[in-house]
Amino acid sequence: MRRPMLAFQGSKGDLAREGYIFEPKLDGTRALCYKEGAHLRFINRRDHEMTARYPDFKFADQISARSCVLDGEVVVFDGQGNPSFRLLQKRELAAPGMYALRSGQHPATYIVFDILEIDGRDITGLPLSERKKILEATVRESEHLRRIIYTQKGQRLWDLIYPKGIEGVMAKRIDGAYEEGKRSTSWLKIKTVMTIDCVIVGFTHERRAISSLALAVYVGKELQFVGRVGTGFTEEFLEKLRETLERIKVPKPVVVNPPDDETDWVKPEMVCEVEYLEFTSNYHLRAPVFRRLRDDKTPEECTLDAALKQGE
Repeated sequence: MRRPMLAFQGSKGDLAREGYIFEPKLDGTRALCYKEGAHLRFINRRDHEMTARYPDFKFADQISARSCVLDGEVVVFDGQGNPSFRLLQKRELAAPGMYALRSGQHPATYIVFDILEIDGRDITGLPLSERKKILEATVRESEHLRRIIYTQKGQRLWDLIYPKGIEGVMAKRIDGAYEEGKRSTSWLKIKTVMTIDCVIVGFTHERRAISSLALAVYVGKELQFVGRVGTGFTEEFLEKLRETLERIKVPKPVVVNPPDDETDWVKPEMVCEVEYLEFTSNYHLRAPVFRRLRDDKTPEECTLDAALKQGE
């Protein structure tokens, strides 16, 4: 199984980097697409197959190669044409019997931005500029398949996407190889908002199915409580999440610094992304807002160090 290349955190100063191209950072689910003849398979970052979720992805004939491996993002667009993870999550949380219905209600698009292999030939060692040419010659756009746009003008792209609330900009070295399974400075993610991936370690339920989620990150090998998030949810989502959390409840806190209040604690197995303003002096999140579950991230990837570097 191939492994996707990962990015380091960048800053707005990186928008002026020479020798880089710039792409919109889309709010979707990262997936590698494997084509073999007329068959397509989609695998996320944690090697979970997600092909069945997307019965609308029937675009094998739009890819001229007999076989290939593509890298891209599964996205659902809202009424304004902007990526909406809220709508995507309606599909990803659906029961298997609802996949076809959800595909009609919230059609998805696979936005492809790289190619790792074509007709049995590994091309990860080629510079990005060459891979882009191969990608453009191989993938023909259709209703559910697009190639990502890119430009050499990073600041101009930022100025276009920032008012739309799009997640950010990716800066990529034009002569860089595809460093499979590695986090590399050849790819930099420049975000429009501060976000953090947290481990869900508990929940409260005073007023609804879930009133708030207790969040933690790893500091070394220990989980440290960093606060609660109680906004950004829909009631439908909370009902389903409560069912899941009930199945993994534990009697004691799994963090080294538990708050002194009523919390139902759970095994540290689930990851969510949270938007926030800053860290307080005791490393709690200020004004957190829930964005999404991340089944493509492991709990061990949720570290305080990664979050602090984002703010530098």
